[in-house]
Amino acid sequence: MLGHAPSTTSEKFLSLHEAVDLGYAGYSTLRKYIAEGRLPAHRLGTRIRLRQSDLDALLTKAGVDPVDAAIERLVTTAPPLTPEQTRRLRDLLGEPS
Repeated sequence: MLGHAPSTTSEKFLSLHEAVDLGYAGYSTLRKYIAEGRLPAHRLGTRIRLRQSDLDALLTKAGVDPVDAAIERLVTTAPPLTPEQTRRLRDLLGEPS
């Protein structure tokens, strides 16, 4: 469901790609949620924008703990560990290699 975003708002809007980069969901999943009406979307010119608060509410509705969601976003956006970094992290955590 697409609506037009109000022109005077202090609310933060994100593009689909920004929402994906922040780890809210995959691009296709967000498009699906918009099509199903589960996620409100707003058109600014030819671009689709999502309110960050709507994305946060979607996570809360899905039963996702906000702390777990924040950790997931961090893990998703972090660069992959090298094998050496992985080994060192396992050593620090006391896990077998």
